Amino acid sequence: MAAQEHLRRLIPYRKFIRGLLLLLFIGAVIFGIIVLSKLDDGVQNIQTAEQSDPLWVASQLQFELLRLENALGEYALGYKSAVDVAMRFDIAWSRINILQKGELPKLIATFQINADVVPELEATFKRLEPAIKDLNTDRLTGEERSERAESILLALEGFDLSIREFLLTVAQEKSEAMAEFRAALLTLSHTVAYLSATILGLLGIFILLLMLELRTAEHAEQEMRHLAEEASSAARMKMNFMSIVSHELRTPLTSIIGGLALLKSRVADTMKDEAALKLLDVASRNGDRLLALVNDILDAQALTEGKVKVERKPVDLNTVVSSAVEGCQAYGDKHNVSYRVNTPDEEMKALTDSARVSQILANLISNATKFTSSGDVVEINLKKIDQKVRIEVTDHGIGIPIDRQNAIFTPFHQVNPGTTGTTQSSGLGLSITKQLIDLLGGKIEFKSVEGKGSTFWIEFDLLPENS
Repeated sequence: MAAQEHLRRLIPYRKFIRGLLLLLFIGAVIFGIIVLSKLDDGVQNIQTAEQSDPLWVASQLQFELLRLENALGEYALGYKSAVDVAMRFDIAWSRINILQKGELPKLIATFQINADVVPELEATFKRLEPAIKDLNTDRLTGEERSERAESILLALEGFDLSIREFLLTVAQEKSEAMAEFRAALLTLSHTVAYLSATILGLLGIFILLLMLELRTAEHAEQEMRHLAEEASSAARMKMNFMSIVSHELRTPLTSIIGGLALLKSRVADTMKDEAALKLLDVASRNGDRLLALVNDILDAQALTEGKVKVERKPVDLNTVVSSAVEGCQAYGDKHNVSYRVNTPDEEMKALTDSARVSQILANLISNATKFTSSGDVVEINLKKIDQKVRIEVTDHGIGIPIDRQNAIFTPFHQVNPGTTGTTQSSGLGLSITKQLIDLLGGKIEFKSVEGKGSTFWIEFDLLPENS
């Protein structure tokens, strides 16, 4: 709980904290890559040094040079042939070429060693090559052999000492390079260890913050779910209460309305008190309105509980429209509103429940009538659109404000809440209509311009002509 409380305090800064941790993590990773790259370069250099081993190659050059000098001495004494001398000469030259090709020159350059003795020796070998070839002849006397061998040895004099010094320098530099590499490797290993600990620490902090946020989000979600359940329960209790009240009201209301109608029919011709007759009209009209409200509440409750059943059959919607308009005619006459019906000559069959479609149309037509000025016309059009049949109800009333159009089908929604008189509404008619049309598998939409009127339409799939 304490951690969650601290996290709530940090919520305004969580984006900054996340960004900072992310930057630190990325920086640590980049630094680690650089360190590992340097370590890899050092390893590559050492591997090159170990594989190429200039010290071994240079020592082999020294040995081959000594063998060449020894072969020349034995040649002068007649113990070796010119072929043996030429072979030793070629082997020594190959060692010189090895030191001057491949990775060895680069490695020697990194050691910052003076390797001038190698190209000098190569130049000497190039000068001596004709003399070595001239040794391979049988016409030379012993004295001539000795002179020629001595001249070659004289040209090679001093290189033995120079190569030895070169070997010592290479050995020292290699030893120092290995020592530096070990020290650098130890330092880098410590750096990698610290860096790994830092990365793991940052990762741990990030995961901890993420877990705390997830727990907080989960707690908030539970609270929202609990509030939603409470709201849903309250809504159910409200609807149950209204349903019970409506059931209890329906019977006495029916009796009251019937009694008022009977009383009005009996005294209408004999009672001379116009005020009393007017009161009877008002009471009867308000009784009808209250009964309609009770019926709407009961219908809404039944739809919410899934108790409304529909019976789909092939129905000609021309007949349903005509019947629904006839049923609303008295309501239109009371508001001095006429109905203009446009239906096609052909049958418009759909698989639906005619009684529920009539109820839907009655709701739409009565709504249009309420919001239409006295003396005006409500238009009801039946048309075919592709493979669907559409029924439109158009009024020329006050229209629906744009800010209220999204909630037009929600229960108890009213376009003009608080009004009285002819446009007074329970706010359940369109909600019931929407639920019924969904139950029938149809579609309901509307378009409205404030101050100019509205058009509501419902659509059903049209049955094939042979059905």
